[in-house]
Amino acid sequence: MIKEDGLPVGLGFGLAMNEKALGQFSMMTEDEKRQVIDAARGAQTKEQMAQIVKDIADMEFF
Repeated sequence: MIKEDGLPVGLGFGLAMNEKALGQFSMMTEDEKRQVIDAARGAQTKEQMAQIVKDIADMEFF
């Protein structure tokens, strides 16, 4: 479960605006979610955050 420090605002907003990315994120393991959150915390521009959300949306789970 995601701890009290939660999602970075930019990631949360990006997921809320991209239904596919939100669905993909919800299918990730807790470890995968933590890796994404850590990457999002390191994003320094809107473009980097947008790329993280796009990458999530482009993932395929089987």
